[in-house]
Amino acid sequence: MRILFVTPYVPSRIRVRPFNLIKALSTRHEIALVSLVADSYERAMVRDIEKYCVSVDLVPLPKWSAYVRCLLALPTREPLRVAYYRSSAFAQRIQEVIRRENIDVAHGELIKVVPSLKAALKGENIPILFDSVDCISWFLRQQMETTRHPLKKAFVYSELLKMRRYERSVLADFDRVIITSGLDRDRLKDLIGQSSAIEVVGNGVESDYFSPLPSFRETDSLVFCAKMDYFPNVQAILDFCKHILPLIWQQRPRVRLAIVGNHPPKVVQALAADSRISVTGYVPDLRLYLSRAAVALAPLKVSAGMQNKVLEALAMAAPTVTTPRCARALGLEDGVHLLVAEESQAFAEAILKLLRDPDYAGQLGRAGRQFVVEHFSWATAAATLERLYETIAPASKSPATAANLTRASRE
Repeated sequence: MRILFVTPYVPSRIRVRPFNLIKALSTRHEIALVSLVADSYERAMVRDIEKYCVSVDLVPLPKWSAYVRCLLALPTREPLRVAYYRSSAFAQRIQEVIRRENIDVAHGELIKVVPSLKAALKGENIPILFDSVDCISWFLRQQMETTRHPLKKAFVYSELLKMRRYERSVLADFDRVIITSGLDRDRLKDLIGQSSAIEVVGNGVESDYFSPLPSFRETDSLVFCAKMDYFPNVQAILDFCKHILPLIWQQRPRVRLAIVGNHPPKVVQALAADSRISVTGYVPDLRLYLSRAAVALAPLKVSAGMQNKVLEALAMAAPTVTTPRCARALGLEDGVHLLVAEESQAFAEAILKLLRDPDYAGQLGRAGRQFVVEHFSWATAAATLERLYETIAPASKSPATAANLTRASRE
């Protein structure tokens, strides 16, 4: 089968979902990729994904034009995250690749690509599988509830109303819709109708790559690994440093925190004014930090879909503390695979418990890794995708079955 992936960014080890799905599917199918690219560092990541594709087409997304589209969209019903990525050049390139590569099925990822994908496929007889990843209106509702500034809250509420209308109106146009978690599926079904066929295709972890390294965990060391140009991650670490970290320092003043991830905004960079906090920016290998930290953190107040930052930390056998929303979406048990806490004092106490008892922390780390290895496989996700492709493009059915795909990836 010849499959077209359409993404708003270059799939990479940072953008793990499309990267690993393409990698797994490429063993049985021919994959063409069309992606927007906004930054030079994204172009450098193409070499990692192009080995799994028969073609890679990148379409520049000038930021100035994206900002203009957002300004023009303010008084309209179009959500800003949709307006930002709308591109006629993107739509044209998608259409060109469909014809050039004789595509059997298109796979679009995230609400950001919807306008260009629909424009490109208008009049084309190509089935489309749309990966919503998260229920964005549910994400925005959480963001609104955790935003204190009245003007910011009003802005998020406006975007929430727009996104509800948009998700409700556009998702019915696709031949198949998938999402990463059962919680997000249920939220989306509540929005667009319980009769809608939305299938869960979860994330996975490269458990051979994200596996414990032969190094000792450093006493009193914490790590937060995340994309730092993403609002929930910025909100989480700022709240942690303001309300939770001081409680930890009261009892263990030598505790150090590493904030690891690309594009940290100035407000996050400013945290490094305290010598016990380091802000690294982009690093080529997260494993070095996850393997050394005594505790990995995911103190997210806003959470949608599956949090791969948690899966990767657990795969590295890092003792982890997260919030109930993150744990619930992944099926993790408090006190068995990791520790779960919500309020500041409880979150601090959970971290302190792991710092005081390295043996217990190690036990949780090993149990967390075992759970991830057993339940989160990219091969399983890819096999599910292959089955869904074949239901909407039966004439192009691949000779390989989903079972064969799963079996081959384990050999």
